[in-house]
Amino acid sequence: MTVSCAPLAAHPCCLEKRFSLLCCFGISLMAAVLLIPKPSDACDDLPRFEFMKPNATKPSYNPGDIVYFVCRPGYKPIVPPLPMSSVCQPNNMWTPLEEACTGKQCQNPGEPANGRVVAVNASFSFGSQVHYSCNEGYQLRGESILYCVISVTDEKKVVWNDDPPLCIRIMCPPPGKIPNGKYTGSEKDEFEYNEVVTYSCNPSNGPDEYSLVGESNLICSGNGVWSSNPPECKVVKCPFPDPENGRLLSGFRKKYYYKATVTFECSPGYYHEGENIAVCGSDSTWEPAKPTCLKEPESPHTTMPPSSTTTPPGPRPSPGDDSNPDGTKTLGGGIIAVIVISVLAVVVALCGFLYYRHKKKGLK
Repeated sequence: MTVSCAPLAAHPCCLEKRFSLLCCFGISLMAAVLLIPKPSDACDDLPRFEFMKPNATKPSYNPGDIVYFVCRPGYKPIVPPLPMSSVCQPNNMWTPLEEACTGKQCQNPGEPANGRVVAVNASFSFGSQVHYSCNEGYQLRGESILYCVISVTDEKKVVWNDDPPLCIRIMCPPPGKIPNGKYTGSEKDEFEYNEVVTYSCNPSNGPDEYSLVGESNLICSGNGVWSSNPPECKVVKCPFPDPENGRLLSGFRKKYYYKATVTFECSPGYYHEGENIAVCGSDSTWEPAKPTCLKEPESPHTTMPPSSTTTPPGPRPSPGDDSNPDGTKTLGGGIIAVIVISVLAVVVALCGFLYYRHKKKGLK
């Protein structure tokens, strides 16, 4: 007896009626069996650590397998040593394991002469860094930051990535020479930090002396540079400060050279703007300007319009004269006072009399 089934493109169950139920049941049972999870005999993934790694690995581990760990490059076992192996247990879990490695130590670089070193994380272990700095008057020559790294020649060792820097005394080259002048210590080839040179001008061969324009003292400062540019020696001569409509108060001299100072004042009816001080500037002009006095503005005159009540011109009454301009007499101040007091006395007496009459009627 043969059983015919449908082609591959047809329904997966056999198409013959008496076998269709059995065929479909068998296929469904097989699919259910395939979907049931099977118990695994392998352990989970190996634990991961920052400073150590497995000595060897394989695709899967069965209960009872042991994995040994080693320190990564740049690290070493902790002292006293801790376990560095883990076992795959029957419950498919690894036995607990702690970090058992720590960073190797680079050699203490030591304090540089005329400087200092600071460990960023207070340690010289692998991966750390140190910062160098110099005392005042010294500058760093070399790298200011060093790192503790694995040695190129031996990966089992850790070393600093560069040689320690040096702190070198700051020195300045000679400052610039100037025409018609000189500076102290001109015979030296270099100058130390904070050393000062002083410029001065040579005597002049002409009728006017040289003036030192700029800073006379230069200081050797940080990074081996001078505190300012060299000054100049040149003739600076301002014109005589003769203020128009004014006069000088101080600073009298025959010639006015650089930084000569005068004070002045203005004549009556004139004024000056700003301070009454002028200084001879480096360009041979007075600063802020040549002493100048300006005329004060005249106040406008006001006239009263004529009026019918204007008193005609004539002799004014003398003090104590009670006469009006037309010849009539006026009352003096004493007479007016007597009249006022008399009137007040009469009013008070009258009020007293009326109060007495009122009181007497009330008693009847």
